[in-house]
Amino acid sequence: MTNPFTTAEGEQAQRNLFRALAAADDGAMADFAKEVVAGRRSPRDLLTQGWAVESVMDETLAAVDKFHRLPEAEREVLVEEGPAFLEEYVAGLAGMDVEPTPPPARPVRDDDDDDQGPSLLRDAW
Repeated sequence: MTNPFTTAEGEQAQRNLFRALAAADDGAMADFAKEVVAGRRSPRDLLTQGWAVESVMDETLAAVDKFHRLPEAEREVLVEEGPAFLEEYVAGLAGMDVEPTPPPARPVRDDDDDDQGPSLLRDAW
C-alpha cells in the first residue's frame, strides 16, 4: 500500500491538520504545529520529541492491544476496511476549510534608528 500522505491530497491533508492543530493554540502539540506551519520544522521531526514519542507509543500500544483482544472475524473486517478508511480520512483532512496561518510579523525598520549608530547585525543580513 502506498503511503497516502505522499500524494498531493495527502500533503494537503497534512498541511490542513497542522494548521488546525496550530490554531488550537493549546500546549506542546500546538506549539510544534506552529513550527511546522511556519516551515521551521517538518512533521517527521515530531518523532524526535520525547513527549510526543512517549504519547504516541502509549496510544499505539493501547490500540494494538485492543485490536488483538477483538475476535478474529472483527480483526479481519478491520484489516479489509483499513485502506478505504485511510483514504476517506485523508480526503476529509484535505478537504477541510482551514484558515491559513499568517506569516510571523517582521519588525519594521524605523528611519530614526540611524541616529543610534550602526547596527551590529546589519551586515549579517
